[in-house]
Amino acid sequence: MKGFRQRRDRAFRRATDPIPARRGGRCYCFPFWILLLIIFLSADTSTVFKPIPAGYIAKEEHFDPNGFQDYTDYCKYLYDSAEAFRRDARYHEITQDEIENVVGYFEDFEKWMRTENRLDEYDFDLSYISAGDFLLLDTKEGSPEFFGDYAKYVNYTVYLFDTDTLTLYYIHNNI
Repeated sequence: MKGFRQRRDRAFRRATDPIPARRGGRCYCFPFWILLLIIFLSADTSTVFKPIPAGYIAKEEHFDPNGFQDYTDYCKYLYDSAEAFRRDARYHEITQDEIENVVGYFEDFEKWMRTENRLDEYDFDLSYISAGDFLLLDTKEGSPEFFGDYAKYVNYTVYLFDTDTLTLYYIHNNI
């Protein structure tokens, strides 16, 4: 009976041990997890992509309630000056030649908001876009996908800071 209990107890310990060291071998998993935790906790979060500069005084956010992989988002952030965008190297001033391209993204976005019956959330006016505004455009246009390359209006994110109203408009479409 004693031999059965010993075998049973040994089998139970092996089955419930999360890091088994079998046949006298050493297991170095515990130090590995500690090292991984230290690296994770000491990671530099300043390199994380934060496209919306700090300092906005009000915000209005409308995220797609049905979105998982395909989604359409619209947000507005109000600032008291344009200084954050002048200092941010990721944003650039829109030239007269770029306006038509930027307008195309907002026209496409409005079509999707209409398709989703969400125009009550969308109050952007194309006349807000002018030379001197600040733009950050992130698009997958031309990058490879399963059936070829992404088209222009398939997956894009536009951050447009209107210098007249001091408002950052964020649109994202992934359809």
